[in-house]
Formats: sequence, C-alpha cells, structure tokens
Amino acid sequence: MSLMIDHDQANEAYMAAHAIAGFQLADIAFGVLVRNGILPKSEAEQLLKQAIAAKRTRDCRDQAAAELLAIVLQTVSKFHPPTRQ
Repeated sequence: MSLMIDHDQANEAYMAAHAIAGFQLADIAFGVLVRNGILPKSEAEQLLKQAIAAKRTRDCRDQAAAELLAIVLQTVSKFHPPTRQ
C-alpha cells in the first residue's frame, strides 16, 4: 500500500502551518512588547489595525492573515497594564 500525497494538499498544509506559526509569533511578540512596556499598547493596536487593513484588500490568503491579526489585536486590546504604586 502506497501513501500518495496530493501536491496541492501538501502545499495547503504547508501554507497553513506557516500561517499558524506566524500567528503564534505575532501573538507572542506583541504580547511581550506591550507587557514589558517596550511598545505602548496604543501603538501596538495602531500597527495591527494598519496591517489588518492592508491584508483585507488582497487575496483570500491575505484575508485569512487579517483574521488572525484581528485575534492578536483583540488580545492586545484586552491587556491592562498593572497600576504602579
């Protein structure tokens, strides 16, 4: 029995893996930058909004990326820095 993998399916899986990795990297990076005060929350939100807007005007893969970036934006928007005493 031979396992045949369709080239298109393999390519889609490869692209999906890249999208997931990119999403996780963006989520972690923005979270760390905002939590540590390196990037102000308002600037992070603005950068993400600009990236989302740019991606939404392109093909379906970019629109999927825009949806993933919107999740990162939600995460950043929910963050409330601790109050300093």
